[in-house]
Amino acid sequence: MSYLTHFNISDFCIIKEAVPQKIADAILLYHVIPLNIVQDCLPFEIYPSYSVKGYPSGYRPYKYEISKGRSGKSQHTFGETKNGITENHKGALDLTCEDFTINKNNLLDALIKYTDYKRFAVYNSFIHCDYKDTHDGKRLLFNSDSSSNWSFVKFI
Repeated sequence: MSYLTHFNISDFCIIKEAVPQKIADAILLYHVIPLNIVQDCLPFEIYPSYSVKGYPSGYRPYKYEISKGRSGKSQHTFGETKNGITENHKGALDLTCEDFTINKNNLLDALIKYTDYKRFAVYNSFIHCDYKDTHDGKRLLFNSDSSSNWSFVKFI
């Protein structure tokens, strides 16, 4: 049996350096595998959202986050801290697709149906997806403004 792979681990890393094994495993298990299923179910291409500087928004090392003036507590760090990597952290990514404004609702529906992400935040050009613990394990949908202020929409 052959499997079509649409994504590589490196597609979800903002840096082009070696990724710690625990984080690479988490990217594979919690992002690459489920998103291959999502891609197979959609008639349009999906891919990681890229920053204005051309870097994919997935794994961001703790040191990278700190260098950008951030707290280092983002889901995008996959549990990496100044003291190492915490166990069982599934991380986050920002995902977009062809003709996002036209296809975003179909993308969101497929993400909800075929993945176990706990939180979704819909921005104007991508959807943030993560596994952060939520209210009693419920899945949450948010909208986000251009300043990354999330407003709760509904439980899903």
